[in-house]
Amino acid sequence: MQKNEFRQLFAEVLQEAAAHAEECLGRVVTRDFEIELHGAGYSGVRLSPEEAFEQLFIGEDRFFRVIDVAVIEVKPAKTVVFVCVSGHAPSAFEETWNQPEGFGPFKQIQAKQIRILDNQ
Repeated sequence: MQKNEFRQLFAEVLQEAAAHAEECLGRVVTRDFEIELHGAGYSGVRLSPEEAFEQLFIGEDRFFRVIDVAVIEVKPAKTVVFVCVSGHAPSAFEETWNQPEGFGPFKQIQAKQIRILDNQ
């Protein structure tokens, strides 16, 4: 998978996470994302989607095997998405989580609680 294809996939995954949050909360959330990255050398650092993407993309033939994704916080101007890279050794795209098919390493999970910060 080429870099631009993986970038597009990551964008789709973020949109899906926001849609899941909207279903859970019963309200619309902004699509202006902030990523809280865990794993891959990070421990809860907040990054822009592009900065996070650059850490998640290893190469066109090597990918992290599982990357958990879930909205964890909603603010008026930002939706914070938890992104956590598993400790598995990177592999070919075909050996990633890939459920549903085509989503590669990205695994949608549900946060136990989504923080709502309406005054920020």
